[in-house]
Amino acid sequence: MSNPNPPAVALRQISTEEMAKDHSQILQNYFDSLLSRRFSPTTIDASRWFVERWFDENGVTTDGHHRPLCVWEAMRPLEGRKRIKDFLLSLSTPADDGLPVLQASTVRAYASQLQRLFTSIHEFPYIDGFHTISSKYGPIENPFTGVEVPIHSRDHLRPERFFLTPAQILELLIFLREVYPALTHRTLTAARLYTIVLLITETGMRSVEILNLDALGENRDIFYDRKIIQTRFGKGYNSSGPLTRLIPLTQPAEITLKEYESRVRPRFKNSAENPALLLSSTGSRLSYASLSKGFSDFVASARKHGVDLPEKLTIHDLRASFATNYLEEHPDKFWHLMEMLGHISPSSTSLYIRSRGKSRLQTMKEARRPRVPRTGLSAMVYNK
Repeated sequence: MSNPNPPAVALRQISTEEMAKDHSQILQNYFDSLLSRRFSPTTIDASRWFVERWFDENGVTTDGHHRPLCVWEAMRPLEGRKRIKDFLLSLSTPADDGLPVLQASTVRAYASQLQRLFTSIHEFPYIDGFHTISSKYGPIENPFTGVEVPIHSRDHLRPERFFLTPAQILELLIFLREVYPALTHRTLTAARLYTIVLLITETGMRSVEILNLDALGENRDIFYDRKIIQTRFGKGYNSSGPLTRLIPLTQPAEITLKEYESRVRPRFKNSAENPALLLSSTGSRLSYASLSKGFSDFVASARKHGVDLPEKLTIHDLRASFATNYLEEHPDKFWHLMEMLGHISPSSTSLYIRSRGKSRLQTMKEARRPRVPRTGLSAMVYNK
């Protein structure tokens, strides 16, 4: 009769150098998996920076020598769970003023990085093509098993979102085009901002999608002959990476883009070499930080000169304004709006819509009803 509890196999002594090599290989396997799952290079680099730093800061000191914590040490049964709990608790501990050092959303972001790492390694616990982690370093488990992760940021109240009416958008554009350049003495940057604002309010594109548009080369994203503009940087779904979609190019957007490309963009540095549609004063692709600050400065100036705008209006609020105004004009095209915004779920689109008037709530509900099939047949009759 076989022994149900066979004696544990003694693990051989492994040098620090070999452990470091195996640890690096396991992490590299994980980062390679992110690449195969079409995570963006920026996301992978950020994950690598955080993960490697976490293992180093939670390292082990023996005989006066410090070394990074190894993957299998962080995944030892029970011991690993305690380490993760202590780490999350340290991030949430109040400072001297009684307030948390980090917001719950930031803590969750850190926790998610580690949880994704350990879940992946637990499902594919290999060092190389021949050895598993357990066979060489003993049993492991996912240290997040039974550990409560901080509340997701979506569970908190969102910051107030502002919705501009078509009349407010028109007033904003007139001030931006006819008054603001003389106030700032920066004609080029004002024209660039005008182009961005008009594109968002005409197409509903995300600002990051507009910032990543190309005007030159084989990846040019603007097609005047087909009346479309493409974005190759839409949000991915379930970590599928950036998504490409085509968006109708309205007449105001077409006129503005043609004028910008012919009269404004050539005056920026590196306009003949850098393919980016929107360039900075140094000739590089315009960053979101620069756009956000520029828009905030513009809103402050517009309010000071009497333009009817909310004080905390953000560039992203223009996208929400587009969605609400579009559905106001086309109450039967909710599903088309969802496609234009690049949303997978109707609930995501609903967050971008504000009901106006007593009858709007009912109109919104009607707009969200399932679409009639493309055939035009309303009844669904099939052969059994």
